[in-house]
Amino acid sequence: MSEAAEELIPVRALNQVTYCPRLYYLEYVEAVMPTNEYVEDGLFQHRRVNDPALASRTRKEGDTLRTRSVALSSQKLGITAKLDVLEEQDRVIRPVETKRSAAPKDDHGEPTFWQNDAVQLCAQGLLVEEAFEVTVASGILYYVGSKTRVDVPLGPALREATLAAIDRIRDLSSRETPPEPLPPELRRRCFGCSLATICLPEETLYSIQQSGPESEPPAQPSESECEGAAGVELTRVIPLNDEKAVLYLQEPGAHVGRRAEHLVVTIDGKQTNRIPMASIRQVVIFGNVQVSTQVLHILAEQEIPVSYLTGYGKFVASVMPSPPKNVALRAHQYRAFADPAVALGLSRSIVAAKIANQRTLLMRSLRSQAKDQTADGEADIPDPAPARGSDEPAARDMAEMLDRVDQAPDQGVLLGLEGQSAALYFGEFGRMLKTRPPGESFDFTKRNRRPPRDPVNALLSFAYALLCKDCFAAACTVGFDPYQGFYHAGRHGRPSLALDLMEEFRAIIADSVVLNLINNGMLTPADFLTWRDACQLNDEGREVFFKAYEQRKSTEVTHPVFGYRMTYGRMLEVQARMLAAYIRGDIPRYTGFTVR
Repeated sequence: MSEAAEELIPVRALNQVTYCPRLYYLEYVEAVMPTNEYVEDGLFQHRRVNDPALASRTRKEGDTLRTRSVALSSQKLGITAKLDVLEEQDRVIRPVETKRSAAPKDDHGEPTFWQNDAVQLCAQGLLVEEAFEVTVASGILYYVGSKTRVDVPLGPALREATLAAIDRIRDLSSRETPPEPLPPELRRRCFGCSLATICLPEETLYSIQQSGPESEPPAQPSESECEGAAGVELTRVIPLNDEKAVLYLQEPGAHVGRRAEHLVVTIDGKQTNRIPMASIRQVVIFGNVQVSTQVLHILAEQEIPVSYLTGYGKFVASVMPSPPKNVALRAHQYRAFADPAVALGLSRSIVAAKIANQRTLLMRSLRSQAKDQTADGEADIPDPAPARGSDEPAARDMAEMLDRVDQAPDQGVLLGLEGQSAALYFGEFGRMLKTRPPGESFDFTKRNRRPPRDPVNALLSFAYALLCKDCFAAACTVGFDPYQGFYHAGRHGRPSLALDLMEEFRAIIADSVVLNLINNGMLTPADFLTWRDACQLNDEGREVFFKAYEQRKSTEVTHPVFGYRMTYGRMLEVQARMLAAYIRGDIPRYTGFTVR
């Protein structure tokens, strides 16, 4: 018998495997246990039965003896439980299980019970029978939502279902990949599930159904396919946006402390800001800003990551909550990324998406510039034809590169195609910048970095650093090792997987922010500091940049495959989770994110 099978199974796991086998697998095998309002409410409703002061103490209430938090285990059955309440009346013993929801109704409008709750209760009854050598004919389910006590007969059929659930758990625990999501007729169970944003049930099943033969290389969707994606009938179970904010701290000498449930920022002992922690989803620190141990502790408890960047904007590290316990995912990651065929297929997907998005931004920008010039009377062309970005030589050449990506025989050829496409893209980047009045204009000749030597390159490097930080956080949230990538795998000491994930989003998030800041006059050359050959934003310029960057992340965009709208910030995590689904074997291929 395997070690997994010898471990005692918590009876609450029987409830989950009956409700949804995939839910059980993610929570107990991969150890992914997020909370939401329903989970928190369930804990609140159990506050009395979980009170340590009342544990295992018997109290007489009327003619009934009640004992709370009774711990029982059975090596024979292989299960363990802490019963909410054990009732004894007239020498009849019955377990009582508390549930936060309302009791369902039968066809006659009478209160009844959910099958998964009954299985959990039956397992408790089996434990009571073995421990006290009695027969337990029934148990009680107390539904807090309707304040209803429902009597549940522990008959032969329910006992058989309970033993089958135990066997199902042992089978699932020995598997390396999770079962498929629930079928469409049971999909209503996904709503309100705390694991919906991790499980991605609709997306996983859709990817399986839409996949072609496995021998076919993963291809990027065409423009017509992207247009048709909006018509896909997917029920989105992922929140559209995270309404919490990112807190940026950059003032040299600032100190961040805690006061009650607020973060307090002080400079030279004077309070400059006070932010409720409930409104924060991430903290980003630049340069010499001190954060107290108490703040780091409470942020980790509340699963709020803290990212550290140098004063120049280089990503250094993140202080994350305890790493996810789903070791199985990281084992899949190391095994998959070490496979040259898998690594090449994934690399093709992200490079194709990167080139496609660069080409799209190039065509959009040049088309917009041509329209602006025509409107201003700068284009001395009689009856000008409509501007078409696809007519640009660089756009045509990039389309040719894109066609060759899926046939790249190895990583070396792929790197060459990516480099040629980048040269075409950045060769036209200066044309994407609008002409500004004297003193407000920016010039761009070529890409340079480490350090960036002009304002445009400083903005690009800064944007890429922030995007890398966000992709690092997304990889950690999913449970990946952010330092083990498949495309940037040879870059030791760098967050290779974060660099891989950000390739798809470089143009449509980072470059787009830079163009927006320059073309809309939000920044001028006066917002930059230059020392020797290095150039960087000043503090005021950074504040403008942060706002523009977060606004871009909160912009809604349509997913090219699933067809629903979601913010760019959420899309980073969705893509990371779809990558996890691919390397676990949930879906047959990974598709890079592209925009039309």
